[in-house]
Amino acid sequence: MSSIEPRQERIAAKIAASQERLDRHSPKHPALPAKDAYPPEDYRSLIAEYPWLAVAAGMGMGLLAGALAPKKAGSGKFGRRALGLAMAAGELGLALSKQAGERAGEAGRDRLNRAKEGTAQVRMTAANTGAKIAREAIKLVVRARK
Repeated sequence: MSSIEPRQERIAAKIAASQERLDRHSPKHPALPAKDAYPPEDYRSLIAEYPWLAVAAGMGMGLLAGALAPKKAGSGKFGRRALGLAMAAGELGLALSKQAGERAGEAGRDRLNRAKEGTAQVRMTAANTGAKIAREAIKLVVRARK
């Protein structure tokens, strides 16, 4: 049992040294914030984050209002006003959904550009690491031949 403990200690020391070398040679990246770490502050940020949910909620509210309205509601003064307000609300919803779609597209393009920059950095790090491994392998082969 005593021969296993020094072996475990050597392995733990090698792992710690390897982790230290990795931390020393790899670039530090800040942690990315989680997308839904905090609830949205207002309705605008909620709609910007979930544009299709806003469109679906507007359609659902419209269907509910249409189902609850009496059949002859459009014939009087109140019906005309309600119809006008409903049309204005529909136009506003359409405009907001277009704006939310444009913002979502811009955010997607920005994230794609960030991802491309990150992959270029990862490629360079991988190439450098591969070159280091190849150099070490060549050194080991030369030592083995001597």
